[in-house]
Amino acid sequence: MNTLSIELTGKLGSLLSKQLLFPVSTSTVTRIALKQQLPEIIPPMVLGVDDWAFRKGVSDGTILIDMETSRPIELLKSREGADLKEWLTKYPDVKIVTRDRASSYSSAINEVCPDAIQIADRFHLLMNPSDALDRYFKSVSHEIRLLIKNKTEEITNMSANGKSGDQKADNDTESILVIPELKKINTDQRIDTFNKVKELQREGFGSKRISKDLRISRNTVRSYFIQEVLSPKISSRSTNFDAFTKHILIRLNTKGHKIKDIIDEILILGFNGGKTQAYFNINLIKSEYKINIPDFTELLQTPIRCVKPLSSRKLSKYIGVCLNDINDTDERIYMETLLDNIPEFRIVRKLVQIFETMLKRGCGNIKRWIDYIKRSKHKLSGLRTFANGLSLDIKAVEHGIRLPWSNGTVEGHVNRIKSIKRQMYGRASFELLRRKVILSQTG
Repeated sequence: MNTLSIELTGKLGSLLSKQLLFPVSTSTVTRIALKQQLPEIIPPMVLGVDDWAFRKGVSDGTILIDMETSRPIELLKSREGADLKEWLTKYPDVKIVTRDRASSYSSAINEVCPDAIQIADRFHLLMNPSDALDRYFKSVSHEIRLLIKNKTEEITNMSANGKSGDQKADNDTESILVIPELKKINTDQRIDTFNKVKELQREGFGSKRISKDLRISRNTVRSYFIQEVLSPKISSRSTNFDAFTKHILIRLNTKGHKIKDIIDEILILGFNGGKTQAYFNINLIKSEYKINIPDFTELLQTPIRCVKPLSSRKLSKYIGVCLNDINDTDERIYMETLLDNIPEFRIVRKLVQIFETMLKRGCGNIKRWIDYIKRSKHKLSGLRTFANGLSLDIKAVEHGIRLPWSNGTVEGHVNRIKSIKRQMYGRASFELLRRKVILSQTG
């Protein structure tokens, strides 16, 4: 029953005890867990230290791990250096301590165990630069925005697979001016109907059937039957549209034109037809001369050339990686543009890569790296602060780079504490949680 009370919650332990034919209540399972004695602490030679949240945002504790056995040996009620100092006073034979870069832990260890080797955790050493880079990129955001604004067209063209973004000038009318003479455009709206009637006539359809299918009068069909070529239309509805063809062509070759404005202009110049006729005839001109210049409506639908900026967090993520590893093409081009045009970014990139290489290979001159940042002519906001922080804890940082110990095991036990807390819906007392963490055989 002792094992059940530690490994299971009170309710689950009670349910299982009934299946095993020695039923106990939920509260009894909890009492059994609280009455169990903690094992005697064997003074560790290699100690892992990290903080954990008892009540997130309210109170924190400290977990101590024997790194040689990977087992938790104690939970402290706070993350204050005084509590760790008191515990270390009882077990001062610790030779190596792995920890994060919290100054409270560092001070306590220095006071009680001045000869102990302190190791700054490599995971935290890798994470700390991202915060420093985030502050750095925020400090140079104005310079980045200005560069991207000036390079927007170039970047968008590169994003479109290198296709040229050159377009005709806004007022390009040269193409129409080189036309030797204006074409005669048939503006008779009857021509399509006439051609269709003649086609059906050749296929043997009668006038009644054609009149019904095309929805025109039978007299019109009979009239078209006897004509080989459509006779000119002579009526009060005939217009002088041909006189304005050249003016219309020039206006249609202007990007962002409005057909409504063209019609208003030719009406002022003396066009004697209606607006519907003008719309129809202008569309005929566009088709005949193959005019593809975008009008005002098409310009509104054209995507605006813009470049989505990368956040300071993404810039921090990408600055040290190989650009070919960036899957998003637009983001890769964005980074290439920054590195090609801002020399300081190439320096930052090199610094980040050197720092990561030192941590991965377990060797390198971190002091020289720090000194370079301190002596740099560039401001390097954030990075300079990070370098100053490393210099204050330089011994632990050097040990973190060179020695094989890290806080990975401790972080795993912190995650296990979170799992146990969720299992008990966050309502476990400190003493109950302490026993479940230390006595459990499953972690």
